[in-house]
Amino acid sequence: MAAGTVQTLAVLLGAAHAVVLVLGSRWARPGRVAPVRASLHPPLAVRGGYAALVVPLLYPAVVVVSPGWGYEGWSNWSSPIDVALQGAGLGVWAAGMIVLVWAAKDLGRYLSVDGATEDHELVASGPYRYIRHPVYGSFTAIAAGAGLVFRSYLLVGVAAVWLVAARWWVRTEEALLSSPDGLGDAYRSYSERTGRFLPRLRQLRR
Repeated sequence: MAAGTVQTLAVLLGAAHAVVLVLGSRWARPGRVAPVRASLHPPLAVRGGYAALVVPLLYPAVVVVSPGWGYEGWSNWSSPIDVALQGAGLGVWAAGMIVLVWAAKDLGRYLSVDGATEDHELVASGPYRYIRHPVYGSFTAIAAGAGLVFRSYLLVGVAAVWLVAARWWVRTEEALLSSPDGLGDAYRSYSERTGRFLPRLRQLRR
């Protein structure tokens, strides 16, 4: 794609990121004051991986302001199949954004809780009916999709770093929610009938 076209696309992606951040903050706000009975304590490296998600959310602004650095610089690749990769990346990004909004709305106040609240309830609606971690999967898709759209080694690297961090979050969250401090048997039963990032095959056959 020409740099001018990509700049226009970056404006649209950046605006979409801003809208989702505002909506997510609004839905998550009640959870910030909810009493917590059990908390997660991620190591510094995992927190760094989580913080790295800021990069794909802000990267479109870099492309708009300085396409020579954000789209045609030393951290960008160029290949004969770039247009095909960019089209695929846009589809992956869009899917990630759609699922993120869907999941964030259903998760609501729990979106801002790193642990279990005093009155924690199992969320099994929306995408959570099929998978246990749609938010984490969505962040991966957004970072990877944007990386393909902008031909950015940096964003692809961020997606890889986030996958490592997400593994810790997923395993630790599931251990907590399966424990008596979390949701116990209810979460274990839920885990048996849902996939982690993708629906189980038997769910798709229903």
